[in-house]
Amino acid sequence: MGIENRDDRTVWEDTEPEAGVTSSGEAAFSSDKEQAADAAPLARAAIALLRGVVFRDKDEALWQTVWKERVRLMDYFRVIGLQLYVDEADEYAYLRQDESSGLPRIMPRHPLGFSLSMMLVTLRKKLGEFDAARGDARLIVTRDDLALSLRPYFPPVTNETQFLMRVDRDIQQAVQMGFLEPAGAEAAYAVRPLLRSFVTAEWLRDFEARLKEYEAYGQQDGGEEAGK
Repeated sequence: MGIENRDDRTVWEDTEPEAGVTSSGEAAFSSDKEQAADAAPLARAAIALLRGVVFRDKDEALWQTVWKERVRLMDYFRVIGLQLYVDEADEYAYLRQDESSGLPRIMPRHPLGFSLSMMLVTLRKKLGEFDAARGDARLIVTRDDLALSLRPYFPPVTNETQFLMRVDRDIQQAVQMGFLEPAGAEAAYAVRPLLRSFVTAEWLRDFEARLKEYEAYGQQDGGEEAGK
């Protein structure tokens, strides 16, 4: 842009910059583009975390961004009352609500039904036993294994198909929540380490005190209907 005096008037007009000279506007625009390009991976990581869990084996590039920028991400999310949890060993990251922040809740609560709660507890106990015995291998469970383990906690049913349909429904919910992953074989699933963060040892201790209550529930005709 050049400035020229014409008949005592000042005229602003766009002109080609001299060779080798970059206008301040072009420099600013270039700088803005560079900043936007630098910020894009960070923004993508923040959006992905707001949507759910980030797993390294699902998106290597995204995981690398979360890992490298974890301090900046933590600072950002802290402002809006969220905590970033990054597990380096098991290679996943997710957000949880900071209940002490006093800010409105962002992360929604998802109340769990009785059957899904029992499935997650069963999986967590199996994972703990497996960790102690096998170390770094993956725990694989089948639908039949889970059905057998869950059977004592539910009322007797005359329709086995209805019970297995409920087991299938809860398995799919566990997959959607990131706790199970199809393992290739039909009706076989790998238990993801994320489950440890959700069903903690403290939570399990509290739940143990209620297991007898649930076992009693399983013997009652007035409990949860199998077809629900």
